Amino acid sequence: MSETPRPDDTPPGLYDETGNARFFADPAMDRFVAVVMNMAQELWVQEERLLALEEAKGAPPADRDAKLQAFITRIFAPIRGA
Repeated sequence: MSETPRPDDTPPGLYDETGNARFFADPAMDRFVAVVMNMAQELWVQEERLLALEEAKGAPPADRDAKLQAFITRIFAPIRGA
C-alpha cells in the first residue's frame, strides 16, 4: 500500500498511524463528524432534487448559491461557535 500524498506543510500529528486525518483528540469525534458531513451531503442532494421539482412545476428558479451558502453556514455554525 502506498503512502497517502500529503502537502509539504502538513502539521505534525495531523495524520494517525493509518494515514487518516485527525482533527480531534478523540478519534471517535473524527468519525462522528464524518457521519454528520455524510448526512449533510445527502440532505443537500434532497434539497437540490426538491428545487428541481419545484422549478419543473413552474416555480421561479431559486438562487442555489445563496441557498447553499445558508445551508453551509447552518451546518458549520456549532463548529464555528456562532
